[in-house]
Amino acid sequence: MRKALMHAHTAYMVTQFNIDNIKILQNLGYTVDVACCWQDDDSALSPEALKKRRKMLDELGCRIIETASLRKLFNISELSKAYKQLKNEVETNRYEIVHTQSPIGGVICRLACRKARKLYGTKVIYAAHGFHFFKGAPLKNWLIYYNVEKWCSKFTDLLITINKEDYENGKKLKARRVVYVPGAGVDTHKFAASEGARTKIREELGISNDATVLLSVGELIPRKNHVEVLEALKHMMDNGKLDNIFYLIAGRGKIESELKEKITALGLQNHVTMLGFRSDVADVFAASDIYVFPSHQEGLPVALMEAMSVGIPVVCSNIRGNIDLIQEGVGGFLFDSKNPHSLVTSLERMMALPESDRAAMGKANIETMKSYDKDCVNGVMGKLYEELI
Repeated sequence: MRKALMHAHTAYMVTQFNIDNIKILQNLGYTVDVACCWQDDDSALSPEALKKRRKMLDELGCRIIETASLRKLFNISELSKAYKQLKNEVETNRYEIVHTQSPIGGVICRLACRKARKLYGTKVIYAAHGFHFFKGAPLKNWLIYYNVEKWCSKFTDLLITINKEDYENGKKLKARRVVYVPGAGVDTHKFAASEGARTKIREELGISNDATVLLSVGELIPRKNHVEVLEALKHMMDNGKLDNIFYLIAGRGKIESELKEKITALGLQNHVTMLGFRSDVADVFAASDIYVFPSHQEGLPVALMEAMSVGIPVVCSNIRGNIDLIQEGVGGFLFDSKNPHSLVTSLERMMALPESDRAAMGKANIETMKSYDKDCVNGVMGKLYEELI
């Protein structure tokens, strides 16, 4: 039986981005094992959601290998433990394909596969969900991450990039092959709201039907930059421009309590609601008018693509990945993620538009997402796996 290993630093990353890849490999005749850390304190998934993701892998027939955490660069004991675990598994099972991802996890896994590549012909794929070196990144990122990636690319048979900037940077490395794939794929039919969802969610939250609702969905971590949205809303409130405007934040993460404290400190309790993890996110989308995506750094953001796929106009940061998806004035407005006033300007521009103009932006986003539909991406990935074999 042919064997493949799907590896990522957390269960969230494996199950969020690779279920279809696992199925593709299985359809090609592979038994697929999954290696990741299930005990990550920073998981974006609730304990209940983690159990469901684990059951999903069990039902697919995947053997699960629980590894040490690979999130922290200087946690040498954990990195060493994960390296030994992966090296042993790869050499014992003699996988034909190892598909890894994430900056730290991708480095450790590729190092662990060096012997297997030479002895057994193991093919190693590294999917870069966003290099840590990019236009505007700190110099230290280029000095550390670029050089580490350049070294590790020598042990990479296929380097997958998911945005145009990373693809150009990837071509400067030493991987045997570098390709561009339009993200992990979005199920453009996934977010079908239940009947009456808009009214139901607004009634649940005490928001009137004529209010303007802003929404952000995703992991609550500093990189996602929710704080800047709060500061922008505070500026608008101080200038009398926040009447009948509400901001919803859906998701879990390590700065949840910090954000709650910030909301209180800024006096935004009547305008901002933290929803936590929601299983009815399609209904939350239906209840919202504008999607706000303020991240400092992304590869090709799934949360943004999901919002676009349901036809919501967008206000997002002018960064790599986002600019692959949103053209200024077409699907939304861009702002400088390091300039709060820029965000205020973009929000006010969007809210000043007639509903018909915002609806046109939403339709443009639906059209854009057709190129990123998971069926399209799955076709590309299937070809790549076959060519690698």
